[in-house]
Amino acid sequence: MNSYPQEENFCKFLQTCIDRDEQAWDEFVAKYSKLIYSYIIKTLKRYNFQFHSDEWEEVYNRIFASLLENDCRRLQNFRGTNEKSFTAYLREICFHNTVDFLRERKPFINIEDVPETSSYDAGFNNLEIKQLRSIIEKLKKELNPRHQLFFKLLFEEELSSEEISRIMKLKLNAIHQLKFRLVNKLIQIAKKKNLYQDLEIFIRDF
Repeated sequence: MNSYPQEENFCKFLQTCIDRDEQAWDEFVAKYSKLIYSYIIKTLKRYNFQFHSDEWEEVYNRIFASLLENDCRRLQNFRGTNEKSFTAYLREICFHNTVDFLRERKPFINIEDVPETSSYDAGFNNLEIKQLRSIIEKLKKELNPRHQLFFKLLFEEELSSEEISRIMKLKLNAIHQLKFRLVNKLIQIAKKKNLYQDLEIFIRDF
């Protein structure tokens, strides 16, 4: 397997995937399979559902099918320039595909009846959640009003990108770009306040 391309070659790497280059897709699968499985499992745990490995595999296959369909339209729609922004984009794709998988089982599983934890509460104990929320509140105060609204819609109200685009009157691609800018801004503020180490897990899970 080739070494993973440096950031300056990342867009070129994605383009080779869009062009259905077999070697590029082998590299893509090797690089992101573990990450995709972890996103699937996190989403299932978030709704307190446990599934067999064959069902994880079904969601996994669905995600790759969604990446390949319509001439790799989802890869073409990516507007970032590096691996970090792409993994955030991929996380969103995994989340929505996993939720769709759950919704299809609505006759047996009604996910609307399951209490959801906040996306930035998952995986933390009560004390950690309290500390994390305190840190986030400090950082949010330094965001501009537009970023504060976006943060609220995305991470507190947990609306979909499509819903946010309608509320903020932005194109879907602009929503993805705004998310990456928001994360980078939070990182800058956290580092300035010497809070980045405490916030690192939260930032990574964006």
